[in-house]
Amino acid sequence: MSAEALRLGDRRAGTVPAGSSDTTALTRALERFAAATVRLESEYATLKRRLGRLTAELEEKNRLLAASLDRERRLEAEALRASRLAAMGEMAATLAHEVRNPLGAMELFTGLLLQDLHDRPAARQLAQQVARGIVDLNHLVTNLLEFTRAQTPRPTIVDCCALIEEALQYTVDLRASSAVTVRRRYAAPAVPALADPHLLRPVLLNLLRNAVQAMAQGGTLTVRARAGRRATTIAVTDTGAGIPAAARREIFRPFYTTRAKGTGLGLTVARALVTAMGGRLGLASEVGTGTTFAVTLPAPSAAEEQGADG
Repeated sequence: MSAEALRLGDRRAGTVPAGSSDTTALTRALERFAAATVRLESEYATLKRRLGRLTAELEEKNRLLAASLDRERRLEAEALRASRLAAMGEMAATLAHEVRNPLGAMELFTGLLLQDLHDRPAARQLAQQVARGIVDLNHLVTNLLEFTRAQTPRPTIVDCCALIEEALQYTVDLRASSAVTVRRRYAAPAVPALADPHLLRPVLLNLLRNAVQAMAQGGTLTVRARAGRRATTIAVTDTGAGIPAAARREIFRPFYTTRAKGTGLGLTVARALVTAMGGRLGLASEVGTGTTFAVTLPAPSAAEEQGADG
């Protein structure tokens, strides 16, 4: 008897369930389908993670591209501004040189005129106003020249107290017109620093003038000088209205000013000169109380002071 006949006989006898072969095949197919589904879900999760990484990378590259384009635009704007400032600086330097000589002559002749008018108070007062105008113009010209000039400091040991007193002499009339009194706080009769006196003078003059102008209704100008082992500090403090926080962030920028009159170069020049001498210019201010500008300069070593004394 053939195998097919035997299987047929078994089915008829009930020993082999009908359709068991089809069920097994279906089960195996379902198992394969389930396994394929699991693989597809795993691959889908992998693809989803990869898509997330690629999306994140694309977003980061887009951000970097936008930042690069923004930086390029800023650099172009800064380059344009720098070229304009350079051209303006060259023009200002030329004008300042041309103006300085007649200003010097005017200052000399005004001084002689003040001497001749000692017995004529009314005329002398008018001449003093002219003299103050000449001083202001000379100060403006000096700032323009210092702003455009490449500084090469020649440091030596200087007496900060003597330089402060010298600068204070240039603000006598300005202080008198604003009823500003001076308070000196020197740690010693002579406070040494390692600096270029030709650069430190305009720094002090700018800081003192700014302090006096900040007290238009009167106040106290305090000047301090003290020497440490490594640094010497000169501080100029006013009792004016103080500087708002927003202005403090801009105050050293060229041509920035909060006054109706002024070029906005004084503090820019002062910081540049202090930096050229290896120091730093700091600012502390409180609205309604006043402002302090502190110049920190290298202090001479003991050997340098002995060499200077010798």
